[in-house]
Amino acid sequence: MKKCLAILTVLLMVLGVTVIAGCGGGTQQGQEAQDVIKIGVILPLTGTEAMFGTMEKNSMEMAYEELKAAGKTTINGKEIKLIFEDDQSRQDAAKAAAEKLINQDKVVMLSGGYSSANTNVIAGTAQSKGIPFLIVTGSADKITKQGWQWVFRGAAAPSSKYTSALWDLFDKQIKPRNVAIIYENTDFGTSSAEAFRNDCKARGIKIVFDQSYEKGAIDFKPMLANMKKANPDVVFAVSYVMDASLIVKQMRELDFNPRLFVGGAAGYTMPEFLENAGSAAEYIASTTLWVPSVTWKGASDYFNKYKEKYGKEPDYHGAQAYATMYIIADALARAKDFTPAGIQKALKETDMMTIMGPIKFEDWEGYTNQDRPTTYVVQWQKGKLEVVWPEEAASGKLVFPVPKWNER
Repeated sequence: MKKCLAILTVLLMVLGVTVIAGCGGGTQQGQEAQDVIKIGVILPLTGTEAMFGTMEKNSMEMAYEELKAAGKTTINGKEIKLIFEDDQSRQDAAKAAAEKLINQDKVVMLSGGYSSANTNVIAGTAQSKGIPFLIVTGSADKITKQGWQWVFRGAAAPSSKYTSALWDLFDKQIKPRNVAIIYENTDFGTSSAEAFRNDCKARGIKIVFDQSYEKGAIDFKPMLANMKKANPDVVFAVSYVMDASLIVKQMRELDFNPRLFVGGAAGYTMPEFLENAGSAAEYIASTTLWVPSVTWKGASDYFNKYKEKYGKEPDYHGAQAYATMYIIADALARAKDFTPAGIQKALKETDMMTIMGPIKFEDWEGYTNQDRPTTYVVQWQKGKLEVVWPEEAASGKLVFPVPKWNER
């Protein structure tokens, strides 16, 4: 009997230790949950868009480090914690990442979103779950034209608004008689092309060629040969970086000489475009949302710090992510509480300056929670992107019409 009691006592002691240990672990986890503000960030860190996602992740982390050094990542005793998820450049992975961050990690808001297709999937998930989503890049117009109250786009512009400065340049200086339009068959490409097409029609500019292509194609020569026959004054192209590089190189091979070639941002502004296109990049123009020479405070500092740290030059995609981190910190600092509703309210009341310019989330022209963007026209000149429009921001003079390939 005594032996049985002794065994029972030992068992109870073991069980007691186990229960205490379990409670201790629970308390620690609960304490961690109380001490951090979890922000989920979804970016393409692998797959076809990884170079963009990596630049944006690096830029957000740079901004976070600066904010931390300034004591701005701890708010009311709680530390902002970024949880990055890889959407693998795929829509299904983007949706899975959003659901994991919301349901499993219990984040209070989402950010990220590079491609428009993936961004739209994340936005739909955030809206249905009632979680704020602050977009970094995804630009298709429809994303912020659905009346979604939980979706915000600040450092990123609607794709149809990328060309605001370009149309000013066209109207005042270039005055093209006809144009050709080529674009990748993605949400971003289709949205950009539709807006450009409508602006041409409103101005009476003849569209002599208008064709989409499969993103990631290798041989653009048949399309370019047909476009060459149409003899456009200006070519407007919407492409990511590898497609953009191949298109201009194959134009040179075909000796296709429009008076001006303009990219709709995206791949035509990236350092990798110059690396891959080489000398064929010379005189290629593009719309863009940002360049390091803009007068917004901190723009050149960000550019120089990024280049020093990572050995590469960032473009507007990185600047968008860097600014987004500052927008997040600003909203959290003003939030009455760290519930999704509290953060949503703080985002709606945002009014601040960033390296992308002033940020306010407004409802206009059918957009909801959309900042009004500032745009520029740039041109590759001697291996450097020069701002050529608007004139007050210009760092160089537009070369137009561009020299023919055999005259360069």
